[in-house]
Amino acid sequence: MSNLSDKELLEMMGDFPKHELSTRQRMELLQGIREAGSRKQKKPFQLQRFGAFAALLVLVLMAPILYFSNTGEEHLPKSSTSVTMEAEEGDYFGLMDEDGKRLYTDSNFGIPNKVSLLAPKEWVVWDNRGTSKVMVFLWGKDLDVYQTLNIDATHVETGIKEHLNNAPLSGGMYGADASAIADFYPFDKRGKWNLEFTVYNSNGEKKKIGEFSIYVKDHYVLMGNSTLLVSQEDLYAGFYEDAYIEVEGEDLPAEIELEIINEENEEDISSFTFTDKTDYTTTDGTNISMYKGDFQIKKSGKYSFRVLGQSNLVNIGMPRD
Repeated sequence: MSNLSDKELLEMMGDFPKHELSTRQRMELLQGIREAGSRKQKKPFQLQRFGAFAALLVLVLMAPILYFSNTGEEHLPKSSTSVTMEAEEGDYFGLMDEDGKRLYTDSNFGIPNKVSLLAPKEWVVWDNRGTSKVMVFLWGKDLDVYQTLNIDATHVETGIKEHLNNAPLSGGMYGADASAIADFYPFDKRGKWNLEFTVYNSNGEKKKIGEFSIYVKDHYVLMGNSTLLVSQEDLYAGFYEDAYIEVEGEDLPAEIELEIINEENEEDISSFTFTDKTDYTTTDGTNISMYKGDFQIKKSGKYSFRVLGQSNLVNIGMPRD
């Protein structure tokens, strides 16, 4: 055992389970064995062999302990939130007007006869366009205007919880027994989120109305004051028609150029003109101009997207089936 080289010792240790030891732990054990083997021998050869065998036995006994101490830090859930169960799948369904006509069949999302909301076309990380002034509909004969709606969200993958809003209940409409207008905080993580709707009475008692999951996409392409309103996870090699770029600022030109620069070859630049400028002002007084145009991505890879001199790096994946 004492005559084994470092390489042979590492190969012997390699026969143990692959993730039982970190690099630091493996090297510490190796150093200990090397030091034991390099000491001047004063005992008969049989004792030397016995000592080497004992060192190997210690290694075998220590490996499971080090494995669990190591995996406990690196692989176990950091909190119980990692086992968050996905809520019931929501669905689109129509509301009912006074004449029995179905309304909002392509935008009212939730659980029939429990809770729903007029959802945006897509939920996107950091984006408040779809989370501002969300109309919520609730069903339940014991609902009244003296109650408060509480909306919480849980990120399924990480278990992170966010409180979205409290809103007073209003009278029913479109066939629902009650309604509310809520402002959600923008979501900061992509993936599945469970939305939980709870009603509090004036005495503090609460009742869960329903819970369903939504999917939040990766953020839009951000380029300084400009935003290409396409989620980064939707960008693949291909042609994009009638895309929109939103730009903050005043006295903006009638048209703008979207430049897509290949990071592997900076001379490979594609330029696309966006026109049909539309101006508006947000509730906080910000001036916005919206442009429409087409663009194309030739192949996967790393690209810089640039508008009005401001750019950002985007990774383009392989085309989807």
